[in-house]
Amino acid sequence: MDLLSRICTAVLPWILVAQVIIIKECQTATLSTGENTTITIKSSFPKANCSVCVLKDKQSSCSFELHLQPRENRIYSFSCPEPHKFFTIEISKNTVCISNFYSTEVKELLSLAFPKFNNTLIWNINFSENKALVLDFLGSGLRQIKPTESCPDHLTYSILTYLTAEIQSIGTFCRRGPVSKIQVDKGVRVSLQMSGKEEVDEPDFSMAIGPPIKKCCIIEVKLLPGSSVNLLSPNYPLSFSDDDLMSWMFTVPENNKASVLFLNYTQPNCNKKSERVEYAVAGYQSTIGKSLTDQQLSSIRGNFEMQLENCKMDKSDPGKLSLEFRVEAFNESQQNHFWIDLQKEKGINVTIKQKKVNPNCQICVGAACQPEITLQSGKKTKVIFKDCNLEELGMAVTKDIGCYNWEECPVKEMPLEVPISLAKLPVPLESLTWQLRAPTTSTVVLSPGKAKLKYLLPGDKCREGFYYRLVEEESELGKFCPQGSIEKVQIHSNISMVLIAVDNHSQILEPFFNVTFEKEIAESYIFTVSPELGVMSYLVTPNWPEGMAPLSSVSWKVSVLPGHMVQVSFLNATQPECQQSHTSVSIKGQSSMEEELSRREDELLPEHQTMMEDFWLNMSNCKPEATKKTFKVMCRVTLIEKQDDLIMKIAIGTLSAVLVIVAFIVIISCIMKKKKKKKIQTSIYNPNVNTFFPGHPLFSKGRRDNDSHIYADIDETMMYGQLLRGPGMTPLPEVDVYRPFEGPVGDRPPTPPPLFNRGKSKEFGPEVDVYRPFLGPVGDEPPIPIFNREASMQAVVDSKLYTFQQHEQEAETPGNEDELPLPPADEEKEQNKEESK
Repeated sequence: MDLLSRICTAVLPWILVAQVIIIKECQTATLSTGENTTITIKSSFPKANCSVCVLKDKQSSCSFELHLQPRENRIYSFSCPEPHKFFTIEISKNTVCISNFYSTEVKELLSLAFPKFNNTLIWNINFSENKALVLDFLGSGLRQIKPTESCPDHLTYSILTYLTAEIQSIGTFCRRGPVSKIQVDKGVRVSLQMSGKEEVDEPDFSMAIGPPIKKCCIIEVKLLPGSSVNLLSPNYPLSFSDDDLMSWMFTVPENNKASVLFLNYTQPNCNKKSERVEYAVAGYQSTIGKSLTDQQLSSIRGNFEMQLENCKMDKSDPGKLSLEFRVEAFNESQQNHFWIDLQKEKGINVTIKQKKVNPNCQICVGAACQPEITLQSGKKTKVIFKDCNLEELGMAVTKDIGCYNWEECPVKEMPLEVPISLAKLPVPLESLTWQLRAPTTSTVVLSPGKAKLKYLLPGDKCREGFYYRLVEEESELGKFCPQGSIEKVQIHSNISMVLIAVDNHSQILEPFFNVTFEKEIAESYIFTVSPELGVMSYLVTPNWPEGMAPLSSVSWKVSVLPGHMVQVSFLNATQPECQQSHTSVSIKGQSSMEEELSRREDELLPEHQTMMEDFWLNMSNCKPEATKKTFKVMCRVTLIEKQDDLIMKIAIGTLSAVLVIVAFIVIISCIMKKKKKKKIQTSIYNPNVNTFFPGHPLFSKGRRDNDSHIYADIDETMMYGQLLRGPGMTPLPEVDVYRPFEGPVGDRPPTPPPLFNRGKSKEFGPEVDVYRPFLGPVGDEPPIPIFNREASMQAVVDSKLYTFQQHEQEAETPGNEDELPLPPADEEKEQNKEESK
């Protein structure tokens, strides 16, 4: 048989006829596909001397891949004796679920698997949008692994879901684990990778249609007593889909409790909402919300559901949401142990105790069990919790930092942080105290690392879930929250700084303060304050609201930004009756020698005080009389812009607006002037001067060329009409009557007056704004202007061509302004008649 196989391998590529004959000896087989089923035979080593051959119409064709469509038959063979070493088989079936149960279809695809070959069986299941697919893993269940890991029996399940255009992996699983069911909301692809070394008779799962779940998927996990399981978020280690949610449902065995521990996670960059985890525990009416950075639930009694919800991620920089966590089940009567390593720590004490009394809870170190334990630094200790709910326990930590002389004092910019071994302990941190012991004649300097401080006033809460207390030996300096305006605190004594956790927030694990020991200061306390624009900063005296310690002092060093000023408002002040010394409230500029404000206990404080530069706000207490009022002051510091700068900005804005308006008016004026220049000029007739009609064609004749000044005929009635008029009648001017000139003749002829007179005036001038039509002849040429008036008048006298003689004296006819004046001769006759009467 081996000889025949080698002959087949050598002869097949060369002789087609012989190939058809010998194929029967090379393990030929018939391969058929059913409805909605495809089969792909593909070489994993294309360079190997092994191919798959198909016989069709007595012809054979060989290649490294064979693909069969649904309802297709092929006669095939391999050109090598051990093809299972070079080829893999992929069998895929598309199924549309209508009924409720599909176990037969799972077995049908399994029957098509090739023995000895590495097979991949794929079920593509589609179903109605308002339904969900339930994958029930019968028998031993599944165990989830990372995509890079492999199963020991080489039998791997991969489950994917279709989310619109993308495919998201629900997870990769091996056989024999606590995962019993997986419900998927969208279309599902289930793939089963089988090694040729393992023979599989049953697929170990069934498919069914269930009600809608309205989330990506639900993974049901059955915990075994005392067992643990590691689980991963969908698409791990890539990101869980944007703005989506899924959940795990855990079944906790009887007499067992469960705890959740996050092993690894990444957070996305959110635009809306935030990623979160919610727990729904049996017996609780409301859910319990946690962030990824919070301490998760422990000692959970009964079944519970854990839901993971992603936010609306930033499209430009989404980041990713991934989560790896562990769930442990333990018997209530069994011990739960943790290692606390304090070998590298110095001067630290850890106390673990019950917040609520539980007689069944025992905290054990070795064989000694008691309700409360204390651990010292320099040791690694195994702590056992018996029948304890870790959420009902509390941990208090105290750490000493100090030195006795400057030569042995390395405290400079030392971060104050929670030890790593305690941060991982699933016991809530109640308080962490740093006892700062500086050398004699020195000062403790506290500098916030990431954010400045602000006073925590009575009735307020810190948004961060924790706050700080600064405590002296006899009194409290104050309570403080992050995110304020206090940059630095200087204390002229030993001090204890206590971190108080309210909500077990994860930010307490990060270093927030740096501590430095410096030379002593004259004041008891100095706070460096840098107010921000638009943010009101409240300052209170130490030990508020009880009152300052006797004969103590406090100073605030307030910085003012250039171009701004700070307004100090005194909101609440209580003055004692002093037995010794006086209380003092003063404000002094840092560059000034004089105080801007100074008040004692018997003087009232102003409501406001404004400072234009960096300044000191100083307060000191006296020794008050017993059982009397204490000294305490609350004030508010507000950074605002200077009034001069505001006025200047307003003036500049107003001036800019005026300039814009002026420029607009100038532009409009220029445009109007240009439009006026383009209009046609209009001439005005003035009868008192010699003018000509502009733009008119030339007159065809001049006065010298026509006879317009010579009368051809004169009517007698027109000549003697004045004799027919009776006395008292209004004299009329003679019309068309020629009279020879009888007056004196001199060197210059008299200047004729205007033809018409509209009023009394001693001087005659040209009429203004009066239009009169042109009455002369219209020809091709304009009249020739007379430039020498005297010569022209003399020519007229010599030729005796006067038609009318008019005096310069104005002749006025009452009641009719348009009548013409009388000739001089008739005027004299009329005057003589009047005199004779």
